[in-house]
Amino acid sequence: MKILESEEQRVKEAAEAKSIKEAMTAGKKSNATDLTKYRKKKKRSKYLLRLVILLVLVIAFAIVWINADKIFEPLRGIASKVETKTSYDAGFPLELPGSARYSFERAGEGFALLTDTYLYSYDSDGAQVYALKHGYSNPELATSDKRILLYDKAGVNFSLYSRTSLMYKKAVEDKIMYAAVGGDNLTAVVTQSDRYSNILYIYDDGGNWKYTRKFADENVVQVAFTGDGEHIAVSTISSMNGDLITNIYNFSIKENEGNVWRYTFRNNSLPCGLYADKDKVIAVCDNTVLSLNCGDGTIRGSYPFSGVLRDLAISQDYTAVHYNDISSSRHTVVVLDDNAEEVGIADVRNNTVDILTDSGGVYILDGTKMHAGDRSLTDVTDIPVDNEGYSRFIKIGDSVYMLGYQSIDRLDLPSAKKDTADSGTENKKEENKETKEKDKK
Repeated sequence: MKILESEEQRVKEAAEAKSIKEAMTAGKKSNATDLTKYRKKKKRSKYLLRLVILLVLVIAFAIVWINADKIFEPLRGIASKVETKTSYDAGFPLELPGSARYSFERAGEGFALLTDTYLYSYDSDGAQVYALKHGYSNPELATSDKRILLYDKAGVNFSLYSRTSLMYKKAVEDKIMYAAVGGDNLTAVVTQSDRYSNILYIYDDGGNWKYTRKFADENVVQVAFTGDGEHIAVSTISSMNGDLITNIYNFSIKENEGNVWRYTFRNNSLPCGLYADKDKVIAVCDNTVLSLNCGDGTIRGSYPFSGVLRDLAISQDYTAVHYNDISSSRHTVVVLDDNAEEVGIADVRNNTVDILTDSGGVYILDGTKMHAGDRSLTDVTDIPVDNEGYSRFIKIGDSVYMLGYQSIDRLDLPSAKKDTADSGTENKKEENKETKEKDKK
């Protein structure tokens, strides 16, 4: 009996051990499954976190890319901040420093003033951004919306500035005769050498060379950038059999051979003003205004005038020319559209010193008044000025800034003129329509 009980006890203990072993094995499998699930969950969380970070970076990069100009422009040239005499005291009139001569140009929403010793930058409220002692013997000034170009005419040095910083300084081998800066921040420098009449160099916004064009028998008068960063218009003058020949070129700055097109004007004309954009090239000569297609150089229109050219102003849509007829002693301002067709004409006083045209209308400054008119010059407002010694003016917004003998003054204009010329054209169309209907009856 004892043997049987002992045997039963061993069987029972073996069964219990087996049950415990199976339970432990099942527990291990369950733990292993839970650990695998945990690892997968943790891996998925890391993946989602990385995906979120990547999306945030992509969105941030897109925002920076879209607003690159606004974000980086104030930082450009940060290591070369102009040594300034900065003053945040705003207001007009601005007292002029003593100088033998002044150059006065708009620069975006501010303006630049050049004297024989200093280059000044101001905002539209009259606060001085900087005052730089340039050291050039014969300084000349050129501006665009974002850049101020200073060069030493008949010297070899030039400098490019933003409204707050020095972008770069460079020196060329030959004497600089002319320079310009475009809205695409490209800089053109024209030099004179022993082997060539002129050599044209193009530099990018960092001062890196991009293009060279040599002129053997022509003198470069002016250059104008089209704004696409790839093309430049150039006007030249040469002679043949005693006659003056004007050539207007379009060059691709990505190709060093040949030209895109050339337009030759044989009218004994001297090119005096040049404008270019992606659609057109406007050349104002001393007896004719030419409008050319920027793509192929074909003529869009021309406007000949008889008299001595006194002044000109070219904007995106309109050109204004001031000339006087010696035979009649009449001074005339004519306004032309982008096809060189007349849209307005008026006689002005013989003491007219400066004209300007923009999307708001036409502005004419004489000794005692600022005349603000529509493009047809039929609706003109006369605004008295305090000083008769103004020699030049620029316009920013609804204000004009006038350069005088001893100061720069600001004059706030009335609200911009509406397109009275356009409405007048519509009225004429209606009148012509009515006349035709009457004729039919």
